[in-house]
Amino acid sequence: MQLPPAERILAFEATGVEVEGAPRILQGLLRERCPILRAQAAQLLAAYAAENQPRAVLPALTHKDPLVRGIAQASYIEHSRYGLAPLAMKRDVLEVEPRVLDALARLEDPGGRVDLQKVILGHQDMLRESLEKDTVTAVLAADILARTGDAGARRRLLQLVGETQPPVLTKAIRATVRNDMGLGPTALPLAFGKGVEARRAVMRALVVSPDPRLQMLLRRGLMDQDEAVRRNAIRALGNLGAAAPVDLLAERLQDPGAFQDDTLQAMGVIGLPVADTLRRYIRAADDKTDPALLVRAMMALAPNANRSDIGWASGLLDDPNTFVRAAAATVLGRTAHPEAQAALVEKRTDPDPLVRAAVAKALGQIGTIYAANHLLDMLKDRSPLVASMAAWGLGATGYPAAVPALVKMMTSHTSNTRTPVRVGEMYSRPELAATEALGRIRTAEAREALRLALEAESWHVRAAAADALRVQAERADETTQALEQRLDDPVSVVRASALIALESLGKTYEPGALQGR
Repeated sequence: MQLPPAERILAFEATGVEVEGAPRILQGLLRERCPILRAQAAQLLAAYAAENQPRAVLPALTHKDPLVRGIAQASYIEHSRYGLAPLAMKRDVLEVEPRVLDALARLEDPGGRVDLQKVILGHQDMLRESLEKDTVTAVLAADILARTGDAGARRRLLQLVGETQPPVLTKAIRATVRNDMGLGPTALPLAFGKGVEARRAVMRALVVSPDPRLQMLLRRGLMDQDEAVRRNAIRALGNLGAAAPVDLLAERLQDPGAFQDDTLQAMGVIGLPVADTLRRYIRAADDKTDPALLVRAMMALAPNANRSDIGWASGLLDDPNTFVRAAAATVLGRTAHPEAQAALVEKRTDPDPLVRAAVAKALGQIGTIYAANHLLDMLKDRSPLVASMAAWGLGATGYPAAVPALVKMMTSHTSNTRTPVRVGEMYSRPELAATEALGRIRTAEAREALRLALEAESWHVRAAAADALRVQAERADETTQALEQRLDDPVSVVRASALIALESLGKTYEPGALQGR
């Protein structure tokens, strides 16, 4: 027997949307007459899309109901690993920085960020009435109203946490931590004692919305009999950052593989406080160590690598595993020390393009003229990935002599690969990498090339050129005029990028001045 729509939403909230057919079912629920059900379907669909398949959220982003669009945008950003926002582009979805949606809103573009607070307040009476109905209706309404910090929604959620069981309880748990309403320290310990489903929901909530005040609850989660609870406790501890208890996570490195992987990922979020723990783990690795775990450890350490890591990382450049070699190059680059460049230069002809690309990026991070000259040669690499990272590296060094070669790459190379899912994605798209690099080389020649690139046939290049001129930060009249012409570009991302660049250069617009753009 098919579940009613509201109960189906609660079931997906409890079990996840990864089950076969779930996205299609949620897309169907967007057609429900009840705005609460439509909004809840959009929320779940966006969370799934952010973690799995961005295009799945397209029906919500193009929905006629601003509540559906706004909830979809907000939920996607909440669940995106990089905090990116979704933008509908014809029949696809592009991941952009949230400021792009804000710029489109100022341009009154239908893809711009919805003022969700305003839209929810427009439904306030209906939502408040729903708080007094059955528990299923109440929890769905409270979850939406909670986004405004509504006191009635807060009270009802606390009541539901105390009086209900899953799946209503599962939904209430997630809603209590949304938008940092301060309910977590009260509600989550209460819910944690209500069975394994509740404990799973509590840990999932703390992964998305970490709270240092609930460390003791996370410690209990680490010792839980349920694997899902333990693994999410590890992830939630990592998301606490510098407030995380390093000793507890270090102990988890003795656990089986999946838990080690979660722990190493968590340590990558924490950063410097666990750097020495990661070094010990890496140096203790032997032939029995899973290469994937070694790579994870090196990538977690990389942002905090220093000169002391050059010796062991240089040795791993000869490892038989491609990913280990690439990770070792990444560590050497993050040291940003000239002593690392000799070992990297030797590997610029590695047989695998992934390693050569990592070497190119690392040389750019070291940033010497010696490294830059090798990067000029790597621009000619047969792999678009390597050529892209060589361009990135030249931009990172700010090497003026590279401008002619980068301009040639920007204007003569046309990628035949798929449209990027993410704006600014430059891997395997050398023309975009070259455009981005020119933005960081502050010469008149680079700026002139970027102004001309605003007229490029590819909208990807036009958008990248606008952003590169923002980075250049030169307030010349010719730059402002060229960018203002792009406010009428047929592609929304280009218009938004141009407006962001203009505003960063000090250009201001009176209310209504951008109407109709």
